[in-house]
This record gives sequence, structure tokens and C-alpha cells, in this order.
Amino acid sequence: MILAVAGSTWGSMPTASVGNASYTLSSSNLLVQNAYSETTSKVYGKTTTQKAEITSRRISVNYLTLYHLYDTPTKSLERDFARFKKDGINTIAIAMYWYRLESSKGVYNQQFINDAIRVSRIASNYGLQVMIDFHILIGQGDSWSNPQYVDVAMNLITNPNIANAYVAMVKWAVTQLKALQNVWAYSVLNEPWYWPLDEWRKTNWINLIVDLSKTVKLVTNKPITVRFVADLFERDWGWDSKLLGALDFISLNTYASQSATNDIYWNDFDELKAGLTSISQTAAAQGKQIVITEFGYETSDDTLQSDKYRAYTDIFKSTLNVIGWLSWGWDCEHDKNNPTWTACAQYSIVRQATGTPRPAYSVLIKNK
Repeated sequence: MILAVAGSTWGSMPTASVGNASYTLSSSNLLVQNAYSETTSKVYGKTTTQKAEITSRRISVNYLTLYHLYDTPTKSLERDFARFKKDGINTIAIAMYWYRLESSKGVYNQQFINDAIRVSRIASNYGLQVMIDFHILIGQGDSWSNPQYVDVAMNLITNPNIANAYVAMVKWAVTQLKALQNVWAYSVLNEPWYWPLDEWRKTNWINLIVDLSKTVKLVTNKPITVRFVADLFERDWGWDSKLLGALDFISLNTYASQSATNDIYWNDFDELKAGLTSISQTAAAQGKQIVITEFGYETSDDTLQSDKYRAYTDIFKSTLNVIGWLSWGWDCEHDKNNPTWTACAQYSIVRQATGTPRPAYSVLIKNK
């Protein structure tokens, strides 16, 4: 999740155009197993038609490892993935933080990619598909998650050099991963947002997303998405046709706020249901399916967490055009480089010390 700010340190700046591409998407079959979305894209003057399978009801987890390194012992991976296969989990997401992929500008971490490939291949042995999640954090307190030269990730829309470096990093990573048959989709950005709500910030984000989509589609025909903040999606993006044309489906990180005083995010499950229904209906009219790419609840109280999971999944499974959901998350170890977020483990639906699921996991696998 992100922390919204009441103001912004970003002054008015000229639009930084970092890419240009044109995409059109045909309407897709909704909530049908083995549905397909067909994307016709014009890239550098070449027209190609790509058919990407989008399988409904993806009951999934964000698979997060200690320090986001994915050097987890094979024995632990096999234990977890065998459990997922037995319980009907069919997809995992691998969260790739920018600072893990790129240690300094243009210097990429081959060992990290090799470890992610190893995890994906072991997952394939258990019939699991993988979403590759380029998991940037945009907030002003999240510079720890980016290479040092980047500082805060909001610089992606204020500095074309940083935007171009990010696109180059994503291209390098996807090129390394393209041989993996079980990669289901690539999420090329996590939770882009902007404040104040002005047109140049919106335009710069959309230009970056289009450029990322174009770049990745030159390497692979796997579906492309962005993980948006669900509560802010309609407010911030307004169903922009250029944005929608760059995405094969819409991903939403979806939470009912745990804050008692909040005027931006959905405060309870009634607001969440109404908001998600609105987005889903409009997305269906636009020929776009919805995947919930994050949801969860931070608590050490097993009963409370499982009750919240039941409320979330009741809504998801009853909302037309929502084809799957990924828990945040499995493991959820904190990152020693993060100066503030040391309680992340309470989001986890597994006890890290033993690998034993918490009760919310049972809700996830049964309430679908």
C-alpha cells in the first residue's frame, strides 16, 4: 500500500515524454476459463497480433522471501509449492524490487535474476504460473527500495533519464526471463500515483506505462499489466484510452483502510464493494478483466485476520469480471533496508519460523 501525502514537493515541470506507442484491445470473454485477450500493437511501424491466455479464478499469493532476495533454499520452496499445488493455489507473484535488480545505474544483478529463475522453475515443477512484479514503491519514505541514484521513485515522472533507465532495467530483466514457460504476466509498475492531480503528472505516468508496454512486447508476448491502487484508480486515471491500450488487463491492489480517520481510501468493506463493483463494470465495458493483485490484513490475531480474509474473498468472488486474487502475502519477511516497515510479517498468512499456514490461508483456498 502507499501513504498518500497532503501536499507535494514537486513543482510544475514540463512534460517528459519517454515513449510513444499505440495499442488496441478487442473485447475479451469475461469470467470464462481459458479466456483470451487479443492485442494488436504497432511497434516501430510493425503491426503484430498477440493472443494472450488469461485464465479465470487465479487463487494466488504474493510469494515474498527474506530481504526480497529469492535465494530461499530449494527444500523450503518445494515444501511451499507442494502445499500450493495440493490446495489449489495456481499462481504466485515474485516481487522484484528495483534496488535488487540494479545496484547502480546500468549495473544489473545477474545473481538475483538467476535466483528468480530458479524459483520460477521449481514453481513450474508444481504446476504454478508466475506473475513477475516490478515492485517499485513511490512514496517519499520509500527511497530505500530504489537504487541510490534514483532516490524517490516519483522521479520517474520528473526526470526522463531516470525513466529511461527504468525502462532499460525492465527490458534487461524480461530478456533474462523470457525463456520461462510458466511466466503468466508482467506487472511493469506498482502503484503509480501522483499529487497534486494535474495533467502533466498523469501524462508522464501514462507515457512511461506505454513505453514499458511497448518495450516488453518487443521481447515477449506475455500479458502486460500495472498494479494500481484500487481506491484511486478511477480518480487518478479516468479510464484514459491511451493507458488502457497499453494494458492487457487491470490489476488492483485492494484494501479496506485500517485507519479510523481516512478520507481517501475505502474505509470499510461496504465502500470497497461499491468501489470495486463500479470499476469492474466499467472495465468490462472496456473489454478489460480485473485481477486483485494485493489484499490482506496486518495483525497478529489469527481470528481477526481470517475474518477479514473471508470478507475480502466474499466480495471478490461475487464481483463480475474479477478473475483472480493474490494474497499479500506468503512469508512477508521485513527488509532490513526498510527503515520504517518492520511489522510487515503481521500481513503474512504463514508463520515464518515453521512454514505452517495461519488460519487465513484456509479461507483463501476454500472461499473461491
